[in-house]
Amino acid sequence: MAANLLARGRRWTARRRSPWLVCLLFGIVGIAVLDDFEPFGDTAVQHVIAESTLDYVWGRNDDLMSLRDDLRLYGIVFEAPLLWAERLLGLQDSRSIYLLRHLLTHLLFLAGGLGAYALACRLYRSRGLALVALGLYLLHPRLYAHSFFNSKDLPFLSLFMLALLLTHWTWRRGSVPAFLLCGAGIGVLSNARPMGLLLLGAVLVLRTLDFFQADRSARRPIAWSGGAFVAASVVTFYALLPYLWSDPLRRFAEYIAVSADHPWFTRQLFRGRYVWTAEPPFAYVSVWFAITAPLPALGFGLLGSAAVVRRGLRRRTALWRNTRLRFEWLLLACCVMPVLVVAGLQTTQYNEGRHLYFIAAPFCLLATGGVRALATAARRQRASWIYGLAGGGAGATLAAMVSLHPYQHMYFNAFVDRATPEFLRTQYELDTMIRSERDALEFLLARDPYARLYLTSEYHLVRGGRGTAILPAPDRARLALVAPGRADFSVLRYPSGRAEHQFKSIRGSPRPASVPVPYAPVLYTRAVYGNTQVAVAALNLARVEAATAAPYRAALRTLQARAPAVRARFDVYRDAHAVSWVQEPCRPEDTEPWFFLHVAPADPQDLPPNRRRQGFEVLDFSFPERGVRIDDACLVSIPLPAYPVRALQVGQRTHPKAPHPLWQADLPLAPNPAYRAAYRALAARPPTHRGAFDVYVGAATVTFAKTPCAAADTLPRFLLRVAPVDPPAPSERYFETLDFPFFAHGARFDDVCLASVPLPAYPLRALQVGQQAPGAARPRWQADLPLARAPARPAYRAAYRALA
Repeated sequence: MAANLLARGRRWTARRRSPWLVCLLFGIVGIAVLDDFEPFGDTAVQHVIAESTLDYVWGRNDDLMSLRDDLRLYGIVFEAPLLWAERLLGLQDSRSIYLLRHLLTHLLFLAGGLGAYALACRLYRSRGLALVALGLYLLHPRLYAHSFFNSKDLPFLSLFMLALLLTHWTWRRGSVPAFLLCGAGIGVLSNARPMGLLLLGAVLVLRTLDFFQADRSARRPIAWSGGAFVAASVVTFYALLPYLWSDPLRRFAEYIAVSADHPWFTRQLFRGRYVWTAEPPFAYVSVWFAITAPLPALGFGLLGSAAVVRRGLRRRTALWRNTRLRFEWLLLACCVMPVLVVAGLQTTQYNEGRHLYFIAAPFCLLATGGVRALATAARRQRASWIYGLAGGGAGATLAAMVSLHPYQHMYFNAFVDRATPEFLRTQYELDTMIRSERDALEFLLARDPYARLYLTSEYHLVRGGRGTAILPAPDRARLALVAPGRADFSVLRYPSGRAEHQFKSIRGSPRPASVPVPYAPVLYTRAVYGNTQVAVAALNLARVEAATAAPYRAALRTLQARAPAVRARFDVYRDAHAVSWVQEPCRPEDTEPWFFLHVAPADPQDLPPNRRRQGFEVLDFSFPERGVRIDDACLVSIPLPAYPVRALQVGQRTHPKAPHPLWQADLPLAPNPAYRAAYRALAARPPTHRGAFDVYVGAATVTFAKTPCAAADTLPRFLLRVAPVDPPAPSERYFETLDFPFFAHGARFDDVCLASVPLPAYPLRALQVGQQAPGAARPRWQADLPLARAPARPAYRAAYRALA
């Protein structure tokens, strides 16, 4: 008997210690990987806000009032302790400051995990389910990565979880001191983010319902506790936001207005198209939440939500009296209401909807309820399967986190195509935390561990110091960010977006992977899920190996062996596919101005809609994007668009918006001898079919030709149906479909369209050609080609005669 009691006591002690051991393990791992995460983009601004607010509180200055409207309204409930810790430890180096911030932010995240465990214990009265809640909270790849560097959204998530725990404890106690403490906690939460006011309103609504449903004798204590709750919330919120002190009512109205319509206007890629952050689509947050949450957690969360709704509908009379059921409805409201409010008001959202990361706190508790509901519905002997399923999902998520490290902030679940290379980059914003840029810097530092590195990058965050701030001081001393003409290496960011947007890129955006830099050797690339994020290109071939530089030197000599199309500040060479600029000898200042290329198409319909009024396409670029220094020469090159060109203009400007160029020239158009000769050979004989396109049947090909030809003529898909003499199946209607789009087998030059497709090798019985618009039920035109007019098949006939 004593042995059984002792064993039970040990199991009970182990269960009590298990959450602490899990958090301790995560804490040890977190300390080990503190250095692997990039500083947050808003850290410098948050630091200024905290300093200005504290100086205003202590009466040192009034700099807080001179900050931008949206900045002086930020609470510093978490930033102030970070600043105090930094000053207490006397930290001056940027690396030490960032590592301390990462550590304290992650420790608060782990405290939120303990809060999830304690709240699940209270709700479901099971330490096993509480461990499930802890696992669901910790094993979210994106939240785990943000728990190190994001000192705005993740502290609010952690505080929200602790506020939910405090709210549940308060409702169980029901005393005035408990509601005072709860009000103070929600006041602290609301200072961290305005969304905390939603929890304040939800608790106040529930307390009001308690008041009206209670007996007359019980209403007085409820009123006192509700009043204490509101008073504590208001006083705490007012005390922690010094900007409100001098004019509370007017400035609180300003606080709400700015929070509902944050003044941030930019575009972000969402489901393959660009959307304004100030006008996000209705489903913006919902879609991001659905495609970035681990699938097991998402499934259990939806199941738990459905179970809460079902119990509420079945037990309507007990809904407002059952503490657990009412609290589960509160959790559901905390998940749904913020999303609806943001979608309905079209509040500014960006960076994957990180402002609403906090809904993961109540959602993980609902997911725990989903596990419980599934285990209860299963038979007792099969309940262990449900826990095994939850454990397997946790293991799969942990494996994904380890394999992605330190890019957990780019995690996508199986709802998104992660296998197709470069696909995600055309659909969603990816590395918004710029971690890949640091990989590029570390590659260069390791490549040459002693030399000083002269770098350039058009991306403004590198120039702002984020890419170097967390590196060790000796490494930072070796990095020099200089003008393009003086740099040896270029760090190229590969932004998200469709290929046509990247090709017509704005300042700072490199060409996509499908359009490589032709002369600058790429020394390093970093891809996640097969999507390139960053590349390092050598701008000075003297800093690379001889074998790597040899092909580029040969390309330069090949260009210089023929006469340039234009002699100016740079010699300009033009062929059928690209335009190249060459300067020898080349000075650093020659490459600092921007290069421009204006392309006027033969058919204005080839232009993007926003360029048709202007009449030409603007392809500006900087030297790091397209250029390289070869010995004492500079060489830059850019591919030409595929459409027929009417005119070309090249030159250089001091900067992209300079009103007058440093120099410019019109390029003579190069001929297309191969295409012209092929078309002349075809036009010398009558076509097999005359129609929208003239069709020529050769011994092994079918060719479609048209003149004059517009861009719209090539949009419908070409039809080619081939019926063999000997079909593999006994059917009179059997034929092979060889349909194709124009760009697969065609070319446009001058005013001619020419497309040629090879025929199968077997003997043919019939040919049918035509064109069909996308989605159309009937072809635009079609024709049966008479094979009698086609040239004979001498190979087959000779083979037959030899056999006969």
